[in-house]
Amino acid sequence: MPSLSPTDIARLEGQLRLIAAVREACGPLAVPYLGHMRLDTGVRQTDVLLAGASRVLPGLAVIDWQAAPLAEVFFAHDEGEDYEVEIDQRQVSGRLLEKTGVVFDQGELVQLHFTGGTLTRQPDGQWVRRDGPSAPPLARRPVAVRKPFRSPLEVTLDAAQRQVVDLPPNRSVLLLGEAGFGKTTVALHRLVALRERFQERGAGKFRGAVMVPTEGLARLTELMLERRGITDLDVWTYEEWAKGVARRIFRELPRRLSQNATTGVVQLKRHPAVRDMLVGYARTRPKPAQDEDHPGKPSARASRWDLEHMFGNRRWMERLIEKTQGAVFPRVAAEMTEHTRIQFLDPAEVTYAHVDRAALATLDGRAIDEGTPMEDANSVDLEDLAVLFELERIRSRAAGAQPAVFAAYHCLVVDEAQEFAALELALMGRAVRADGTVIVAGDAAQQVDPTTSFSGWDSALRELAAEGAERAVLEVSYRCPPDVTAVARSVLSAEAAPSPTEPSITRVRHETLFHLAAWLTAELRDLVGEDPQASVAVICRSPEAARTFARFLGHGTPPHLALGGEFEFRPGLTVSCVQEVKGLEFDYVILPDVTPGSYPDSPESRRALYVAITRATHRLTLAATGDFSPLLRPRGRLPPWPVGASQPT
Repeated sequence: MPSLSPTDIARLEGQLRLIAAVREACGPLAVPYLGHMRLDTGVRQTDVLLAGASRVLPGLAVIDWQAAPLAEVFFAHDEGEDYEVEIDQRQVSGRLLEKTGVVFDQGELVQLHFTGGTLTRQPDGQWVRRDGPSAPPLARRPVAVRKPFRSPLEVTLDAAQRQVVDLPPNRSVLLLGEAGFGKTTVALHRLVALRERFQERGAGKFRGAVMVPTEGLARLTELMLERRGITDLDVWTYEEWAKGVARRIFRELPRRLSQNATTGVVQLKRHPAVRDMLVGYARTRPKPAQDEDHPGKPSARASRWDLEHMFGNRRWMERLIEKTQGAVFPRVAAEMTEHTRIQFLDPAEVTYAHVDRAALATLDGRAIDEGTPMEDANSVDLEDLAVLFELERIRSRAAGAQPAVFAAYHCLVVDEAQEFAALELALMGRAVRADGTVIVAGDAAQQVDPTTSFSGWDSALRELAAEGAERAVLEVSYRCPPDVTAVARSVLSAEAAPSPTEPSITRVRHETLFHLAAWLTAELRDLVGEDPQASVAVICRSPEAARTFARFLGHGTPPHLALGGEFEFRPGLTVSCVQEVKGLEFDYVILPDVTPGSYPDSPESRRALYVAITRATHRLTLAATGDFSPLLRPRGRLPPWPVGASQPT
C-alpha cells in the first residue's frame, strides 16, 4: 500500500488533535465524533464535528449529523467545493476545505475515510493508506438499456404466456410463478383480450376490474392500462372497494376506519376460524343486533352492533383464539374486547356537544381525541367489512333468502392474491357475475403481511368460487438478472447461491449509520447524475426506517418518500419499505438495512427479503451497518469481511 504523504500525515495529526480536545472536554473514554469538516467561511476557518447529537464544547462545534442543517455540507459537497445552506432563515456560505469520516474500534481511532483514499491503523500501530473509495461503488446498468419507463403491457409475450391469454373466455385462470416471471403482465393481457373479444361480439359494455392489496400497485396498474389507452376498466385497492360496497349495504357503518387496532386484533379478525364463529353466532342470534340506545331496524341481515356482541365478548374471543391453534396469542382476547369497547363509544365532540364550540377547540386544530386511545371512538375496522358480509350471507341462506347482490364484473383480476384473507377473497368473489371469470395471480413465497393466514391456492380458489380454474405456472424470469434471482432463491431456501460471481450485485457494510449514509449519499448523487433516466429505489424493512433514510439522504439527492402508495413511477430516487413495493420494479434497488435486527432468520423475514431483492431489474445493492442478516450467510459458510468492503462471494 502507498506510504503516507505529507498531506495524509497532516490529516491524521489534525484528527488526533481534535480527538484529544474532545476527550479533554468530555472524558477520556468518549468516542468523540463520526465525521469532521473544515470550513472556510470567508472570515475564518472552522472545524465542525458531526456526531449523534449537537452539543457545545469549548472551542469546538459539534452538530447532529441527521438533524443539523450544516450537516448537508458534508453529504452534498466534496472537498474544494463552495457551499450555501439555509440556517435559521439565513443563507450561510463558504468553501469545504476538508471532510473526513472517522471510525473507532473500542474507543481507538482505526480509520479515516476521505476523497480518494482511506487511512487504516494496523495491529502494530502503524498507519497505511489505501487509494480509492472506502467501499465499492454502486454497479451501473449498461448504457444500452438506459431507456425511459416502459409498461409491462408493451412487451411481446412468449409462447407460454400467450397460451394463457388465449384460453377460452369462460375459463378462470390461476397464474403462479416466482417474482418477475410476468404474472401481472399476463393477467392484464388476458383481461384486455377478454375485453376486446367482448366488444367484438357486440355484447354490450364489458365490466372488468383489477383488485390489488396496495395503493402503489393500484397506481402502477392504472398507469400500465393508460399507456395502452384503456380507461374503462376499474382498478381498486381492496380497502377502497370494500368500503364502497359495505357502505351501500350496511348504512349504519361509521365513516371512519380505526387507526389503532393491534396486529393481534387484525390477525384474529382475518383468521379463517372466524367463519366457524360466525356460524355459531348466527345460530344463537338469527337476526341482526340493534342499537339499544337508538332503536331502529338495521339495513341488512347483519349490522354494526353484531360486531360489538361478537368481538366485545371476552369468552367468545378466547374460544376463537383457541381455534387458531396457536396462531394468535391469548392476550389478544383482552386487546380485542378493549378495542371494541372504544369503537362503540362516542367521540369527544359528540359527548361534549352541549359545551360551547369555542371551548372544545384545540390549540393545534386537531380533533380532541386524535393521538389518544379514544381516537378510534365511533369507528370500524377494515377487517370488519368482510366479517359483516359473511355473517349476512350465513343468515340469508339460513332464512332461505338471497344474500346481498353486488356482482358487477364479467372478469375480475385478483393480483398478489396471497395477501388476502379467506373472507376477503370470498367477498371479492361475490363481485363477479354468475357468467363471469376470475384471473388470480400470486406467489406464496411473497406473502409478507403478518396478519394474513394464507391457506394455499386450493383454498383461495374455493373462496373465489373458481375451483375449476386453469392453472398456469410461469417459468421464465423477465425482471431480475440471473445472479439477483439466484440470491433471492437462496434466501428462501437457506441454500448458498450457486453463482460464484455477482456482476449485478454490490455488497457493502459500514460500522455506523453515519458512514453508510456518507457512502450512500455520495454514490446516489453520482448515479442519478450519470443515469438520469433510471428509477432508483431505497427499500427499507419498515416505514420507520424508510423515514429515517429519506431524512438523511435528503442532504444529498432529495428522495421521494413513497409511503401509503405514493409512488410517482418516474426517473429519480424513491425511498420506501417492503410492504409498499409488492408488484413493483425499479432499475436500481438498494437495501440499506439487511441486518440481523431487520431480517432475522424467520420465515416472515425470508419472504420479505425475497420480495425486496426481486424488485431489481438491473442492479441490486445489499448494505448493512455491523453484521449482515444471517439470511445472506446461509449455514454460516461465508466468513466476516472488513468494514467498508464488498462481501466476498
